[in-house]
Amino acid sequence: MKKYIFQVLLPAAMILALFACTKNFEEMNTDPNQLTKVPYQSLMTNAQNSILRTYMPKQGGVVSWSRYYVRDVYVHGDRYSGTGADESFFGAYAGHLKDLQIAMKQAEAAGDNNWLAVGKILTAYAYQNITDSYGDIPYSEALKADDPDKPNIFPKYDTQQSIYADLIVQLKAANAMINTSKNIGTADIVFNGNMLKWKMFGNSLMLRIYMRMSRVDAATAKAGIEEIAGNPSTYPVIDSNSNAAIKSWLPNDATYRSPFYMIPTQAAIQENAMEAYLINFLKTRNDLRLTVYAEPAASSGEYVGLPLGTLGQNTPDLSLEGIKFFQSADTPTRVLRYSEVLFIYAEAALNGWNVGMTAKAAYEAAIKASFDEYGLAIGNYLSDPKVAFDGASNQRELIGDQKWCALFADGFQGFAEIRRTGYPVYVATTEPVGALFPGKGVIKRFPYPYSEAINNPASLAAALVAQPGIVNEKFGKGVWWDID
Repeated sequence: MKKYIFQVLLPAAMILALFACTKNFEEMNTDPNQLTKVPYQSLMTNAQNSILRTYMPKQGGVVSWSRYYVRDVYVHGDRYSGTGADESFFGAYAGHLKDLQIAMKQAEAAGDNNWLAVGKILTAYAYQNITDSYGDIPYSEALKADDPDKPNIFPKYDTQQSIYADLIVQLKAANAMINTSKNIGTADIVFNGNMLKWKMFGNSLMLRIYMRMSRVDAATAKAGIEEIAGNPSTYPVIDSNSNAAIKSWLPNDATYRSPFYMIPTQAAIQENAMEAYLINFLKTRNDLRLTVYAEPAASSGEYVGLPLGTLGQNTPDLSLEGIKFFQSADTPTRVLRYSEVLFIYAEAALNGWNVGMTAKAAYEAAIKASFDEYGLAIGNYLSDPKVAFDGASNQRELIGDQKWCALFADGFQGFAEIRRTGYPVYVATTEPVGALFPGKGVIKRFPYPYSEAINNPASLAAALVAQPGIVNEKFGKGVWWDID
């Protein structure tokens, strides 16, 4: 009998002992010195840093296609060699977009509306750049692979039109929830916690979105731009160069040194040269921005550009990008300039929309803001026959040309505006020298990553069917707002 009791109690005792050892297992085996949850402020900082380094490429691709500066040796990219083998910006889904999603959930749970608004603005900025590159992309079902309630590893592709509509909704929500009397601190590496500047940036980004869609949905664009321009207390926008969305970097900090920094000994052999059309554009208008956009050629002291796609030139005979403003250790990232806001108002006024300024006044103020950005005196520039607004045969072209020039060297926005407006005409219509796809015209979009055909084939196939007319992945049919 005793033996039987022992046989019964021993397993029970073992179970109880095991339970006693394991009921606090997670607590006992958690390192108190290690973070188990990253604070949303840190996630936001990481996302900001990533975004600032992602959508303003240093060389190749959109920078070259915008005819800002080009390669003179490795010219295959300038000649449109890119394929879906380049993941390009789909990596943002697992990177800063995911960080922002997690951070916004935490900020919302904490009742921190200012950080939540920052997350919404950054997310809108990132998604607009991505959809402007590809057209239809995963959006409403994106970032849900780890959703505990309804995981989705095969997100559908939303139309660019629907994405634009929701970006406006998100930016309006962000504007409404910002409390400008509170500073969110140094975890914000863009504006150092200044929420008025975030409000200005978000509303100016809305202006960009409205104008980008203006040729395919003029009614929505007109109503949106007039609402913002007519309600400055509710919708403050960037109103000076000092309030522009421009990130300053720390030249002596290896982590936060400018991503555009080029070591002087490398600058001379970087094999990036100014594009010939831009140099000629500036020269023929006696435009002082030439002196900051470019360096004189080392061999001649003259400003000399290279046509896109040209191979095998001697770099010392060519102008490189300006060092002081575009290649130094503290070169800023120009996310959204004051001049761009004014150019948007100039085009809107030319459309007959009420923005509180005439087209001429906004156009001239925009050019002056661009000169002021670099500390340049504008002099008689506005009366130059190639610049003067009064009497111009095509005032819309003047605005498009000057906006393209002022956006230097923001390849993403330059590439988008060229496709949207068709200006400058030469840039919008001229294939590169030695084009790998002669006769196909200029590039219209980014090729979708090949990984999507493997990982999300049905959704990608549906997106391609929904966007007929794409030729060789990147020519033919443009994105939704590109109707030329």
